[in-house]
Amino acid sequence: MTAPDGAVFVGRFQPPHAAHVGSVVQALEHAPRVLVLLGSANLARSVRNPFRASERAAMFRAALRDQGFGSRRVTFRPLPDRFDAARWAGEVRARAAGVFGPAARLALLGFEKDASSAYLDWFPGWTRLRVPEVPGLHATDLRRAVFTGQPLPAHLPAPVADFLQAFLQTPAGVRLQAEWRAVEEARAGLPAGIRLQEERYLFLQDGRVCLNTRTGAIGRGLWELPGQVLPPGERSRTGADAVFDHPARALVAPTTAYVFLGPPPAGVPGQAVSLGTAVARPRRFFEDHHVILTRMLGLD
Repeated sequence: MTAPDGAVFVGRFQPPHAAHVGSVVQALEHAPRVLVLLGSANLARSVRNPFRASERAAMFRAALRDQGFGSRRVTFRPLPDRFDAARWAGEVRARAAGVFGPAARLALLGFEKDASSAYLDWFPGWTRLRVPEVPGLHATDLRRAVFTGQPLPAHLPAPVADFLQAFLQTPAGVRLQAEWRAVEEARAGLPAGIRLQEERYLFLQDGRVCLNTRTGAIGRGLWELPGQVLPPGERSRTGADAVFDHPARALVAPTTAYVFLGPPPAGVPGQAVSLGTAVARPRRFFEDHHVILTRMLGLD
C-alpha cells in the first residue's frame, strides 16, 4: 500500500487525552504530517464544548512535547460545526486540501467507538489508519470528573491536567460548573428517552435581528433566538418556516426546533441586535442558534 502524504484526525478533543495523543504519535509512524481538526470551533463554551480551539491546540501541543514529540509535523486547524453531515464533510475535505494540496493521498485517523464515528465512511478515496481505543477513557467522562470535582485519571497527560485545574478557577470554569449541575438537574426531571420540541422566532427589521439574552445557569449570558422549549409531550404549532433536528444540537435532551419567520409573540423577551454584529459573533450564541440564523438567511 502506498504511504499517504498526510493523515487527518477529526474530533472535538474536549479535552485532548492520552488516547488522542497516542493516536497522533502512531499516525506519525505512517504519514509524514498529521492535520488535527478541532471540531465545534464555532460554538460557545458549554459543558459539552468547554474549551476553545486555541486552548485545545495548546493542550495537544504541550501533551505531545511531554511525550518527547515536537509538533512541527502536526498542524492544528479549527473546524466549525454546521449540524449538517454533507456541509461538515465538505469543510473537512477543504481544510485537508488547504494543508496538503488537492491531489494529496490522505488517510483518515480514528477508531469506530459508536455511531458518532460514522464520519469515517464519508471520505471515499481516503485510506484509513485505525487506532486502538483505550478502554474506559472518554472525554465525556473527563468532563464529568472536571465539573463535579472528581479525581482526574492518573494517565491524563500532565499538561492537560494542569490546564484543567487552572481552568476551573477562571470565571468560565466557575460558570460551567454551575451549568453542569443545572443540566443534570434538568435531565433528571425528564422522562427517559424523551424528545422535546421548541419554537423559535427569527425576526429582522431595519438591519437588526431580535435576540434574547439567557439568564439561567444553562447558557448564561448567551444570545438565543426568542422562543421557548415546550413542556414534555407538547407539540409545536404547524407552519414553521424551518425545522432543525440534529441529534446533538441541544444540551439537555434531543430537541427539535421549529423556527418561524416573524416577530415573537407578545410577552416573549428579546432585544434588537445589529445583524452584522450577530453574524460576526458565533460563539456568543446558545447551542446552534447562530447556525440557524445564518442558514435561514443564506449567510453560511
